[in-house]
Amino acid sequence: MAARSLRLIVSLSPAALASLDEIRDWNARTYGVEHAHRYIEFLRSETAKLGDIYFAGKPVPTRPKLSYIIIRRRRGGHGHVAVYELIGGVAHILNYYHTAQDWQTALAQNGP
Repeated sequence: MAARSLRLIVSLSPAALASLDEIRDWNARTYGVEHAHRYIEFLRSETAKLGDIYFAGKPVPTRPKLSYIIIRRRRGGHGHVAVYELIGGVAHILNYYHTAQDWQTALAQNGP
């Protein structure tokens, strides 16, 4: 009999939800409302995959209890970093940061 893989619940913190709002607003102003909607759906869809592939994240060097994934539409293009913590059966998304941002310093200074 094959072993069942663990499926985690993916939850977003208030800070992560606020970041998605900021990302949506910036994209709407810069590229239009439809683009912003599609991009937020893309981020949410990629983040939801952590329910199955939570082990694919890399540890945050300055905060080893935290992990991160990089979400990009195109290889080499800009995207966002999702920082998360595994707590029991939950992949708790703490925040999103732009890949051009010094997100590790922001995380160290401001917390998740």
